[in-house]
Amino acid sequence: MRTLVVEDDPDLAKQLTALLEGEGYAVDLSTSGDEALELGLAAPYAAVVLDLGLPGMDGLSVLRRWREAGCMMPFIILTATSQSVADMREGVRAGATNYLLKPVDPELLLDWLRGVVNSGGPNTSTPVLEAGPLRMDTQALRVWFGPEPLKLTPAEFRVLHCLITSSDRPSSAAEIAERSFDDLSAKTGSEIPVYISRLRDKLGKGAIETVRGYGYRLALGRDG
Repeated sequence: MRTLVVEDDPDLAKQLTALLEGEGYAVDLSTSGDEALELGLAAPYAAVVLDLGLPGMDGLSVLRRWREAGCMMPFIILTATSQSVADMREGVRAGATNYLLKPVDPELLLDWLRGVVNSGGPNTSTPVLEAGPLRMDTQALRVWFGPEPLKLTPAEFRVLHCLITSSDRPSSAAEIAERSFDDLSAKTGSEIPVYISRLRDKLGKGAIETVRGYGYRLALGRDG
């Protein structure tokens, strides 16, 4: 699973990166708010560990911009003990999944990460994703195509969730496998075309495009 660590303190950034990589996470590191914003908009992550006190754009502003852009990945905010309850409430309203106080307890951070990654995403107040006639309720784990409910297997649901949250950006089979399945239900990139084919049978052949050299892209709701 690919995660993003946003922390400007060199020692803590190094510690967090080593900790997550030791647990098998692929880690991207950002040390500024502006850089983190661009990384999060360019490619969805399984989870983000976000410090609030960043140079340039502060962490809370980055979080708001991500949520406004429709980024659905879970965010664990790192905060100092001086953070007020009002500030923490503001972070939750902006879309934070969890808060973790500094100094960071490694085991607690890993527990939080496992929890949000295995849950399939953040607990937001608007869990319904839409693409044209397709609607996906990420809390109730239900899908509708037009007015009709769509019956999907858990694996099909995860692959479709990856495609719908990738917006117009095509996703490779390997990326879909990495983002959609944890270690207990792991799939390889070679297995993803099977689920794409099943989804096309249920949604229509033109619902998922194959972008040669790049991967798959959901075509529902797109113009042209």
